[in-house]
Amino acid sequence: MKEIDQEATAALLASLDSEIDRKCAQLKERQKENNLRKLFFFSCLAILFSFLLQAFFKVFNSNFLLVFLIYQGLALSLLTPWVLNFNRGGYLK
Repeated sequence: MKEIDQEATAALLASLDSEIDRKCAQLKERQKENNLRKLFFFSCLAILFSFLLQAFFKVFNSNFLLVFLIYQGLALSLLTPWVLNFNRGGYLK
């Protein structure tokens, strides 16, 4: 069995340390993006589901319709390009 050179091993670990940190940061960012994407889609579904429940039980609140339209409009115009851009590995500039 080869003898392990501790100085060479230490130098190798030191050179890989920045790469390991960069990869960890990348993985954390990807996890954060996935969580934001899930939150975005679940919030859209929750608003839609509550709207449909109100329509189904005929307990319709006209104020809720306004909130629903504003939320969906903002989500469609502002957040959809941001969420879909996660697949390309960057943010819109």
